[in-house]
Formats: sequence, C-alpha cells, structure tokens
Amino acid sequence: MTIGVARRPRRGVSLADVVVVLFLVGVVFLFIIMGMTRARESARLTICQRNLAQIGQALTYYDGAFRGLPTVSLPVAANEPMDKAPPGPLKTMLAALGVADFIGINVEMKNLPELHAPTPEGSVPVAGFFCPNDVEALARRFSSPVSYRASVGSDLGGTDGAFAVGRGATLKEVERRDGLSFTAAFAERLLGDGGRERSRQNYVVVDHVGSGESASGAAGSWRGDAGSTWIPADFRYTLYTHAQRPWANVSQVATDGRTSDMSASSSHVAGLNLLMLDGSARVVTPSIAPEVWRAYGSIGPEPTAPEN
Repeated sequence: MTIGVARRPRRGVSLADVVVVLFLVGVVFLFIIMGMTRARESARLTICQRNLAQIGQALTYYDGAFRGLPTVSLPVAANEPMDKAPPGPLKTMLAALGVADFIGINVEMKNLPELHAPTPEGSVPVAGFFCPNDVEALARRFSSPVSYRASVGSDLGGTDGAFAVGRGATLKEVERRDGLSFTAAFAERLLGDGGRERSRQNYVVVDHVGSGESASGAAGSWRGDAGSTWIPADFRYTLYTHAQRPWANVSQVATDGRTSDMSASSSHVAGLNLLMLDGSARVVTPSIAPEVWRAYGSIGPEPTAPEN
C-alpha cells in the first residue's frame, strides 16, 4: 500500500505581489526616463557649445582677414526704428565673409563665399544662432532669433570689452593685455517670452540704468522681445554686459540705448555656455563670483613693463 504525500495547494498571486512588481517596474521606467532626459540635455548642451565654437572660428578668421574684431557702433534709442541701428557683430561677420551661417567654417578654409548660400538679408533665422534648449527659440515666436550675444564690457556702458561700443580691438591686443582664454566673446542669453510682464527672460526700459540686481525696474516698461533679431547692434537683442552676474532678476536697458545691465542666462541644467576669445566654450554656473564674471567681461589694462 502506497501512502501518498499530501500536496500543498498552490498559492495564487497576491495583491502585495502585484504592488511590488508594479513598484519595481515603475522604478526601472523612472531611471530610463531620467537617463533619456540627461542624454537629451547633454546633447543640447553639446550642440550649443558647437554653435559658439563656430562663432569663435568665424571671429578668428575675421580678425585675420580684417585685422581686428567687428566694431560695434553706438546703439539707437529704444524708440528709434531698427533700420537706423548699426549692424551687430554677427551680421557684420556674415556680410564680410559672404556666408549664410558659420556652420563648417574653420580658419584653414579659403574662398569662404563659395561654402554657403548668399549672405542672408532681412529678418530670417540663421542656422547655429539659437540654442536648442531655449523653448522660445524652438517655438518660433520670433522670425530671426539669436541666443548668443557679444560682450561689450564689465560696466553699464560697455566700454572695456572685446566688442566695446565705439572701440575696435584685435585678438593680438587682447592676448597681450588679458589673455584670449580669460576674455569673453559671446554668451548665451534666453529669448524673451513675447509678453510685457516682468521675468528673467524679459527686460525693462528705464530712463536711467540702476545698480543691477538690486533695481526693481518697476518704473520702467517691460518688454519681451529680447533676442528677437540677430541684425542690429543693440542691448535689447545682440549685446550684453558683465555688470551683473548671470541669471540676474532684472535686466535693464536705458531709453537712449547707450547703457544697460543686460545679463547672460541659459536654460541648461549645467549652466550657461560662455565663448572665450581663444575659441573655447566653458560652462558658467550661477554661483560664479561677481569679480570673476566682471573680469571675464573686460579686456584689461595694458601690461606694464618690468622695472630694471
């Protein structure tokens, strides 16, 4: 007689088991999404740095061909029509080099006008002029957006930078004074949101530019067209100063257009990209010391000869 062994009944899947499995699947899915987000942001940061690097190549080529960097003339007043404004550095280089954009340019190339389509005219977008991480640029709110601005200096009037208003400079001079790797050429700046409300993206037009971050801007008129065109030399669109740190709460432009504390800004998680005159792009974080930021914005004095 065979004595059978009693089999234990199989236990079904409990609610707790389902919850644990769903939790683990959710955690894995979350890590996948986070990895994709980081990869996407890293790619956009790299594209932005590449855009700036191409501007740096164009600067080097322009300086070699014309013996100096593009000169910025005095901007027009805020109520003056843009057709009376002088050309900005990017427009000057496009026209002088005879190209539609700077993609693919390097200082060893010859016959640059043959590389691209004719120089763009009017308010048209230019490849490589806007950051892929700026939602306003991607939204096509403006017809000719520009995310990269030329540094005019460390003060409100833009008197000591690589593109100081009314003053020409050469790469050789900058290298002698302050070093190309320590002098800012271009920086990112978020486009405006198209409205007239106060925000870090927008700027305020005031009769007198105040003391940077401490100024409220309440008495001025807020505008949301920051960076809406790459064409003119103007604090509202293509120029910026190192008078205050990046991501300042308030950016101001004087009514007469001659002074500003337009700050740099970016939506990259790592920080904003800053192009130096040696062609390198470095990431700057909001915690940068004010004195370091201002030093980047100025060319610096002539070095003194050592005493015998």
